[in-house]
Amino acid sequence: MVWGKYLNMVTKRSFWQGIVFVIFCFAINAAAADAPMKLRLGYSVITAGHGVSWVTKETGLFHKNGLDVELLYVSTTLLSQSMLSGGVHIGAGTGIAALTSNLEGSDLVIIASLSTAPSLAYLVSSKEITKPQQLEGKKIGITRLGSTSHLILRMALKEFGIPEKKVTVLQMETSANMLIALQKGNIDAFPTTEEYRFAAERLGFNVLFDLQKLGIKPLGGDVFARRAFIQKNQQAVRRYLRAIVEGVHYYKNHKNASMDILARYMRAKDPKLVEVGYDFYARAYSLKPYPNLAGIKLALEDVAQRNPKAREARPEQFYEARFVKELDESGFIDSLYK
Repeated sequence: MVWGKYLNMVTKRSFWQGIVFVIFCFAINAAAADAPMKLRLGYSVITAGHGVSWVTKETGLFHKNGLDVELLYVSTTLLSQSMLSGGVHIGAGTGIAALTSNLEGSDLVIIASLSTAPSLAYLVSSKEITKPQQLEGKKIGITRLGSTSHLILRMALKEFGIPEKKVTVLQMETSANMLIALQKGNIDAFPTTEEYRFAAERLGFNVLFDLQKLGIKPLGGDVFARRAFIQKNQQAVRRYLRAIVEGVHYYKNHKNASMDILARYMRAKDPKLVEVGYDFYARAYSLKPYPNLAGIKLALEDVAQRNPKAREARPEQFYEARFVKELDESGFIDSLYK
């Protein structure tokens, strides 16, 4: 009797979940039949980390979900400003940019985290440096002060027992700039992505440390928007996240086609370079891209050392998870992988 009641409850629950899923899909598809909504999406670096945005665009998944998306490359330092001025509607990159802007009074919040794995997964160094302890007194490149690369470097130095004041930290904006600087001898090491790890090794440089061993989930693969935009354009946000979730599914299941798209956007002629980047994110992309709460907390702890406002801040003020939650609870994401 008890078992029968349990089965009845499960059947009813499954029935209602199915109804919610059908209604959700109908609403989205009906909306997509209207004229596509225009959306400007900014991304901050040209690496495989933004591959899912490119794939979602080129495979027509944005259009399928009723969006006319314009992809814009905007440097990390200018992305937040572009969003606050209305030039960009949704940003993709490190959520630290949104968090620090929010602390200064803006309404930028993270709406999704496509990956919680550290995109800067390796610390590469000059040929002369073979042990982390040799970094003391050396010059190390990062994108900019207060960035994810700076945070990861500080944590790595702590792991090595080297105070940050014992190294010279240089802001260089991109991994490409840092690799060139390493070749010229202008820096001795830098934290970087899977693709640039591969390129550095090919040039004979050392992979000094696997930063994934730090066991952290920093902000990096995040999507953010203004609360004002979210409030006025909730349907556009829903369509965007549904399309991106479908894009992740496509990316994971169509390697060759996805690599072709990555190669075009990265302007990469070496297929092996593209492949190592693709493979990293095929593993790293989250099926259910809830905002990276652990990364927000980690960033606040780090920023609090320099900005007293971060000490009083609550993690909840920096993210909006309801759209991913809605998509998840509708059953749509699970349906993609059945």
